[in-house]
Amino acid sequence: MGKFFRPFGTIWENPTGKRAVISCFLCACCILYLFYVVSATRSLVLTGAAWLTIFSFFACFSTILSLGVHSSPTDKYTYGFVRASVLTVFSTSVLAQLSAVLQLKEAFESLIAADHHHGVGHGVAQGHAINHYFYSAALVSSLSLFIAAYHVANQPFQYVLTASQSSSLQEHATDISYFICQIFPGMSRFLLPRLNAMSLLALISSTCCILTHWFMNDFEWFDSFGTLVLSGAVFSTMYPLTYYTGMILLQTTPTHVHAQIDRCLSEATTVDGVLELKNSHFWQLDFNTIAGTVDVRIRRDADEQIVLAMVTEKLYSVINNLSIQVVKDSGWQDNVASYVPQVPTYYAGNSHGGHNHAHHSHDSHDHGDHSHAHNHSHDHHHGHGHGHSEVQHHHH
Repeated sequence: MGKFFRPFGTIWENPTGKRAVISCFLCACCILYLFYVVSATRSLVLTGAAWLTIFSFFACFSTILSLGVHSSPTDKYTYGFVRASVLTVFSTSVLAQLSAVLQLKEAFESLIAADHHHGVGHGVAQGHAINHYFYSAALVSSLSLFIAAYHVANQPFQYVLTASQSSSLQEHATDISYFICQIFPGMSRFLLPRLNAMSLLALISSTCCILTHWFMNDFEWFDSFGTLVLSGAVFSTMYPLTYYTGMILLQTTPTHVHAQIDRCLSEATTVDGVLELKNSHFWQLDFNTIAGTVDVRIRRDADEQIVLAMVTEKLYSVINNLSIQVVKDSGWQDNVASYVPQVPTYYAGNSHGGHNHAHHSHDSHDHGDHSHAHNHSHDHHHGHGHGHSEVQHHHH
């Protein structure tokens, strides 16, 4: 496991890692308390609140995982485990949606079967002292969500919450926020441009718990009704997160960079010696990196290294991790690739055995470097000798 995960001490020495570990511990305490409350009250709405604390725990755990997993390439994985944080956010959001679906099922069954929690054996247990658990559960559930939202900076969940589209719940909340800010302009710094999705969930879960406590004695179905509202809010909030991370895992590119990629490809075709760019494929590798491969057909008399450097210069501003296969015109049709000499020293190149493929890794981010070997599903295999060169550019 040491090949893939950093020691716990390394994570603890990192200030962000230390805060994430503390956040996970606090969320775990919240989970234990809500488990006790659910066992005492047997309330569906409190069960939904308990699921939210579990969601908060895994949101904090995603930070620990992103810090503890090695992203360097291995013999088996070209890009290492750089997508571990993406998969963690995706799995956590799907877990929250599945819990919401299960809660919806339980609430509908309770309403349809007219089993409105009579007696001690089913539903909400009666008693003045027990019902006060709703206040404490609302507080603890909101606390766990606020911890996950604000206690740890630069965590994967925060990036996804910012980059993903607004949920329907956030859109309605934004409309209300604009109305409030027209009356109280000073509130704009807190309410605009949009509220944090986890803060909205904390508000809704607390409201559902408190209203259930107020009305469950007069309306026995109110616990199920509150569960329906809370589950719908959770599902609608998690959907944009699931969609955003799912599209990354499906190796797509964000829509806002399509025009930039097309512009860069058009500029690359104007490089002297380039005849054609073919078999281009680009995808988002993780939250901050876009990878791509492209085949470049060049004239027979063109210098491969010069063309390679110029094409790379045209594409590096958008494609952070680029693999280029250079093929001279004479070898394009008969599939005979030419030899690529070693990259000049000012590119920090390394000569490898393999196919006629140039691999470029560009890091334009402050949080770390991603240097990867080329061994993914887009490899080109030929039955003859080839040259391989790898180029790295770091832009800060």
